[in-house]
Amino acid sequence: MAVACKECYWCAKHVGGINLWANLGLLVVKILGGVFGRSQALIADAVHSLSDVIIAILLIVGLKVSSAPPDDDHHWGHGNIEFIVSAIIGMVLVCTAIAITIVSLLSIIQGDTYNPSIMAVWAAAISVVANEIMFRHSLCAGEQMDSPAMIANAWENRSDVYSSLAVLVGVFGARIGFTVLDPIAAIIVGIMIAKNGLKTLISGVKGITDSSFDNKAMLSQVRELVLKEDGIVNVGKLRARKTGQKVWIDLEAIFKPEMKVAEVKKIIGSVRKNIADKFERIGDVVIVSRVTEPELKEI
Repeated sequence: MAVACKECYWCAKHVGGINLWANLGLLVVKILGGVFGRSQALIADAVHSLSDVIIAILLIVGLKVSSAPPDDDHHWGHGNIEFIVSAIIGMVLVCTAIAITIVSLLSIIQGDTYNPSIMAVWAAAISVVANEIMFRHSLCAGEQMDSPAMIANAWENRSDVYSSLAVLVGVFGARIGFTVLDPIAAIIVGIMIAKNGLKTLISGVKGITDSSFDNKAMLSQVRELVLKEDGIVNVGKLRARKTGQKVWIDLEAIFKPEMKVAEVKKIIGSVRKNIADKFERIGDVVIVSRVTEPELKEI
């Protein structure tokens, strides 16, 4: 897990707002460029930007809700909201991709092609640069904060870069005489959006269904920290799960049979503190103690 600095927290707090306003700006640029620049591919990309605006709103709401502390109804916090947001982002992208692809195919079949103007070229170029900046910002914040929603949003921005590049190539090709390249570019945009949407959807569903947290390096370090404690002879079960940006750890510590209850409690408190100090964004550490008897007791 990465260690976040103060600037990372600022970026994480504002990533939704930055994406919202940037995508609103790109939506206007693409609509104007697509309509007045006579580019079907750019209009398709404008629809993509409209979905990005919806996604940015979902991201803002999701991150705000997920940061709420645990309560009586949600003992493990509200972090899974981020996975729900990721799944919704994926579904929005897939639906957008289907709509764009169908409209573009009909355009090719019916022969409705146009010769785009230079305005469409500039609009596509602006989109490439802006989306690459948003991708780098959102990915950096997402990786530092270990946020599935921010990372999903970042890769959605990277798909926007590729789709805008496809639009740029299609528009330029149409301007030099290959008018069919414009709707073909729109179809390519649809395919890219669909691929990224499915990936995001699957990731969100895995999180919602409590898929195990597969970080062998972290679990290995947790095991080492536990075994350093005097009185613990071995570690039984050790597993973790991710709830939003936090990781929850369950482990079974095997103590020497002569240990007293007070000593066991003290060691467990020390283990919890060491793990929390070692790793950022630990939700909680649940430790079950066991000695030579088969009976377990949670402390």
